[in-house]
Amino acid sequence: MSFSQDVDSQLLKLSWRPLHVDGCSLLGKIYFSESSYALLLSDLSSVWCEEADAVTIQERAKELNKRLKAPISSFLSYLSQIVFPILDSDGNDQGVLSCHRTEDELLIQVKSQLSGLPFYWKFHCKETSVRTVCYHLLQPLMSMTRALESQTQELCLLLGKKDAEIQEYQDSGAVLTRDRLKTEVFEEQTFQDSFLRE
Repeated sequence: MSFSQDVDSQLLKLSWRPLHVDGCSLLGKIYFSESSYALLLSDLSSVWCEEADAVTIQERAKELNKRLKAPISSFLSYLSQIVFPILDSDGNDQGVLSCHRTEDELLIQVKSQLSGLPFYWKFHCKETSVRTVCYHLLQPLMSMTRALESQTQELCLLLGKKDAEIQEYQDSGAVLTRDRLKTEVFEEQTFQDSFLRE
């Protein structure tokens, strides 16, 4: 399963957020529009997604909330008010969400109240396509790695220049009057080895 092009681009703008449900540690991102939503979840060994349009949402709302009658936009607005704070917090303290995993789907259930009535929702997430995994996980990670590597190289060059300038001052007879201003010569290979060990 994969997303439509517009939803793909909207989700790509969002950051991955930690989501802890029933002992499951996940990363998630979700996009709501006026009449649809798209959800992407990963435990870093699998990736699941669901994209629900107005028809799907209306049918599920009738099935799960027979006593509630509201426009789709109201259901989605309330769902977003439940999900976003949980994605922005360290946990699911109120037990609003529960998680059930089967061979072919990850089911996230919502149990809350809306206008004094019980409110239920189910996100039926299927394993996503390799293309979606690459687009939302691998490509951003590779881009970030390249950017960090470039920054590291620039910093190493700056430190090398700093050491050369200090050596030039010392060679011309300058003396540091405070010991705390003295620094060891930067060894790039030592730094790289230490970084890899950590």
